[in-house]
Amino acid sequence: MPLLSSYQIRVHYSRHHRAYVDKLNQLIEGTDLYGKQLDEIVVTAANDKALTGVFNNAAQHYNHSFFWKCIQPCGSNIPPDLSAAVSAQYGSVEAFEEKFLNAAQNLFGSGWVYWVYDFETSSFDIISYSNAGCPLTNPNYVPLLCVDVWEHAYYIDYENNRAQYLSKYFDVVDWHWAERHWKRATKQPYEEMNWW
Repeated sequence: MPLLSSYQIRVHYSRHHRAYVDKLNQLIEGTDLYGKQLDEIVVTAANDKALTGVFNNAAQHYNHSFFWKCIQPCGSNIPPDLSAAVSAQYGSVEAFEEKFLNAAQNLFGSGWVYWVYDFETSSFDIISYSNAGCPLTNPNYVPLLCVDVWEHAYYIDYENNRAQYLSKYFDVVDWHWAERHWKRATKQPYEEMNWW
């Protein structure tokens, strides 16, 4: 994959991501949250300070799962309908990509940058989250794309060069994944998505 080596992916997925899943399962075993959908766990835990550990691990599981779905080895071309909507708001797809990557480059420390559709404004937005922040905590947001800017996401391949990592992100983006979420949010016909 142009963005990440197989070793970087293996370490990221089977160690970092898996650690969040294992810890989450440990924390919710025997509680009312056990057996709930991941998004429900994230939202419930976000509103309860006693569940900070649950939130952090559940949100990180969600963030990572969403990130893996946003990328694919060869990327894809942006579909015409989505391209037109992006250009209408940002001026061009390239202008959007630049704005998104600037947000990711400028996020201090570790976190996530999401591109969302905002029900409240009926428009796109780019949201930066520190640490385990997650768009599920805002009911107006439908996530479309995200990029992981925790150092563990790129350090093996790029060391501390976040900009180099980010420069390859849109080479592997699955625009069809983003389009399906946008069409669902705007009540347009779309293909069903398979999360797992």
